[in-house]
Amino acid sequence: MSNQSDQLSPASRAMIAAALIGGGASSAKQWHAYQQQEVSLDEATKQVLTDAVKAGAIGGLATAAAGAMAGRPLLSMLALLSVGAAGMHLMDEMKGNTQDEEA
Repeated sequence: MSNQSDQLSPASRAMIAAALIGGGASSAKQWHAYQQQEVSLDEATKQVLTDAVKAGAIGGLATAAAGAMAGRPLLSMLALLSVGAAGMHLMDEMKGNTQDEEA
């Protein structure tokens, strides 16, 4: 017998859903930029993948934090919002530092 479960945790499901949604939104934006010849296909693809990973990580972390507050709806909602905002800020800071190093 195995103790493993075939079910994904809520955080894993949220990570997958957030990555799909974030990647889809980024795809639409990057496709428009590609059609306007503002970016190359390689640059657009790289940006879509980066955005999907960011969205997935932030969605998974936010859901995991909210899950730790289970049974407390107000705290769960605040945890989702604060972890999501902190994740976005962290990603922007990391992107800013990388661009500063390249310049």
